[in-house]
Amino acid sequence: MILGIDASRMTSEASTGVEFYSRHIIAAILRELKGRKNAPEIVLYTPKKLDIIMPRNQFHDFKEQIIPFPRFWTQIRLSYEMIVNPPDALFVPSHVIPFYHPQKTITTIHDVAFKYTRESYSNFQYWYLNFAAWFACRFAYKIIVPSNAVKQDLMRFYDCDRNKIFVVYHGMDAPSPPENFTENNESEILRRFGIAPGQKYILFIGRLEEKKNLSRLISAFEAFLKKYPDWKMILGGKRGFGFEKIWRAVDSTNLWNKVLMPGYIDETEKYALMKNCSIVALPSLQEGFGFPILEALHYKKPILTSDIPAIHEVAGDAAIFVNPYKEEEITAGLERLAKSKVLRDKLIAEAAKQAKKFKWSEAAKKTLKILLN
Repeated sequence: MILGIDASRMTSEASTGVEFYSRHIIAAILRELKGRKNAPEIVLYTPKKLDIIMPRNQFHDFKEQIIPFPRFWTQIRLSYEMIVNPPDALFVPSHVIPFYHPQKTITTIHDVAFKYTRESYSNFQYWYLNFAAWFACRFAYKIIVPSNAVKQDLMRFYDCDRNKIFVVYHGMDAPSPPENFTENNESEILRRFGIAPGQKYILFIGRLEEKKNLSRLISAFEAFLKKYPDWKMILGGKRGFGFEKIWRAVDSTNLWNKVLMPGYIDETEKYALMKNCSIVALPSLQEGFGFPILEALHYKKPILTSDIPAIHEVAGDAAIFVNPYKEEEITAGLERLAKSKVLRDKLIAEAAKQAKKFKWSEAAKKTLKILLN
């Protein structure tokens, strides 16, 4: 059997949750297949040479099929490859499957947030994402989703057959210090971000876009500062759709000395910032899973997040949940976490237990069962 995998999102460059998932689930699948009897032949389709280092002694053998194309790679170049040299099954870790595809095409749909927050997407983005989700629901052989919430969304919005939707939670590796990381490195990173020794700060890491609800978080933080004036907040991530509104929220409140927006955060910086933050905040209007929550669980940090179904599945009892549309609730949640050590300790204890439920090895086993059966 030949199992083809769309590896176009498998990159080590600055990435969104989809790229993060693709990188880790493909690597976990190759690890899981290592040494397995009757394992399929693996072909990784990619428009350029993969820049991920995959030691052959740790992974099942695979063929890297480089098929470059300037634009619309999935719908034109990958479709053509599926016509002239199709695998027995195709796995697409993002929900955009090629027009021409094998009968056994399995894809992962990460969320349909665009259905809930239409204003957070351009007209083309909305049309493309909506069409891709509809097309996958109609023509994919099976669909993998990261939460029961997304499964319900596909059934609600696209009348998708529930019997072809499979829930497989994402994984997360426990954080470890980057290579050659020292206390001096840590101190230098914190200093560069304007964080003094002992400074308390709230941390958000993700794309700075409208659907992440950062404008309300900034307004809530302004109110929070009236009781806790020494705190700061870091919003780390690349700019996304609606960033201008977030910028105006900081500017209108004159919080430039309190709210830091440093841009993309690399893995070493993220390690130092997560390790030292006091609260992790993710007040998104909609999520299909929420990798930042899973990261915060592993770092054993108090979490403030949105009272929405998918986040409940990930965070369990290890977070404070608030209505993301009510700034006063966000403020009150931050104040509760800042005030009560008992509450923080309780959440941290729950975080340690909750984090154990999400392993890439388990995700790979369940995904392979879906792909190969």
